[in-house]
Amino acid sequence: MNSIDDQNSAVMMNRRDAIKRASILLGVAVSSSTIAGCLGGGSSETNAGENWKPDFLSGTQGKVAKAVANLIFPKTNTPGAVDVGVPQFMDFVYGKYMDADEKATFTTGLGQFSKSGFHDMSDTDQAAAMTAFVASAGKTQKAFLTQIRELTIVGYFKSEEVCKNVTWYDPIPGKYQACLPTSETGNLIMSESR
Repeated sequence: MNSIDDQNSAVMMNRRDAIKRASILLGVAVSSSTIAGCLGGGSSETNAGENWKPDFLSGTQGKVAKAVANLIFPKTNTPGAVDVGVPQFMDFVYGKYMDADEKATFTTGLGQFSKSGFHDMSDTDQAAAMTAFVASAGKTQKAFLTQIRELTIVGYFKSEEVCKNVTWYDPIPGKYQACLPTSETGNLIMSESR
């Protein structure tokens, strides 16, 4: 083999490795327990409200989960994570679908936040505490952050409120027209809420 063939072979091997790694990454991007929670019909709207009491987490763990979810998706001109029942979704997935290792990681992470009184802090102090936690996170803390971020995002976007009133879905989109003045679309863009 000449040097050009050697170089092409090396490039092909790198592409194969890259594709293999990308496939693995996509396959594990969302945990099986979260997927099962979505498919299992866990409603994030049930038992929502200020007086919510978790079914599976402790009261303090539920408050921490609620505070972290609110930090990730606060209420703005769209509903926040707490408004659409993300803490309830976390509680449901924790109780019904997480295995023992996932539960241990989740409760350890919630415990670390509760020790600092995270759930009682102001929004500004919570953001600072989260930034410090992320900066100093070890392997277990990073696994917890991945879990709670994943549960928050999936719980938020699977909620009925967000699906119906925040995201935009047209079941029969019709003709695709990429370049239109927004005045012709009712001043809406795809990523803008209705």
